[in-house]
Amino acid sequence: FGVGIVGGETSSSPAAAVAVTLTGTVSPSRILRRSGGKPGDKIFVTGKLGGSLRGKHLDFVPRLAEGQWLGASGLASAMMDLSDGLAADLPRLAEASGCGFVIDPALVPRNRGCTTESAIADGEDYELVFTVPSRKEASLQRRWRIRFPRVPLTAIGHLTRAGGVASALPAGFDHFFHCQPGPERAS
Repeated sequence: FGVGIVGGETSSSPAAAVAVTLTGTVSPSRILRRSGGKPGDKIFVTGKLGGSLRGKHLDFVPRLAEGQWLGASGLASAMMDLSDGLAADLPRLAEASGCGFVIDPALVPRNRGCTTESAIADGEDYELVFTVPSRKEASLQRRWRIRFPRVPLTAIGHLTRAGGVASALPAGFDHFFHCQPGPERAS
């Protein structure tokens, strides 16, 4: 991907830790923030979700080209990656946009062998979740099929007004919860 890895941060501890920082630039006209969604915008995800607990997160291609294309296309209103899972990241996007959301869990695209709950909650999918105004949905679908014929694109719901009806989701990935030892975990 043309990224230089320079330096690193290491320390001595009982557990291995690696910190990675990337910097870059983007044209202001191509920035897609979490905060651009509006009530009624359709919610889309790329690829298929779930399976990180079985190692899928160790073998993936980041959706860089897709994200850059969406930023340049003028079709999407808000976007973020799915690093902590749909259940954790979609509420962040909706909140930043001042919206609520409704999804149909049956529409969430799943990797083989994954339950709907794992596809929504596992985390480390490294797919994209983004919103598109309803009037642009047909154009998105048509242009996506031409530009990215091998990457699934699925509409899973829509944004609502803030405080409106919201989908109940399982808990998303929580870095601190998963790092706590056995029975002392908070519920």
